[in-house]
Amino acid sequence: MATLAGRAMSDPTLLARLGAVDVPALVLYGESDRVVTPDYGRAVADAIPGARFVLIPAAGHLPHLENPDATWSSIDTFLAEI
Repeated sequence: MATLAGRAMSDPTLLARLGAVDVPALVLYGESDRVVTPDYGRAVADAIPGARFVLIPAAGHLPHLENPDATWSSIDTFLAEI
């Protein structure tokens, strides 16, 4: 599991607290994100019970702007399944 390090991006208690989330959760990440890597997103999704992780192709840190079709398609699919 990736560590969530770096003062600006993390709270050392975050992963443990995410275990309390009890609503459907979707974690989207751009496959080319170099600001917050997909491994960070996978760690967050893994910490949330039942969360889904989706990697958005041809996108970096702003998948909703860089690949809006794939981003919204992933959101629409998730919403249709919950």
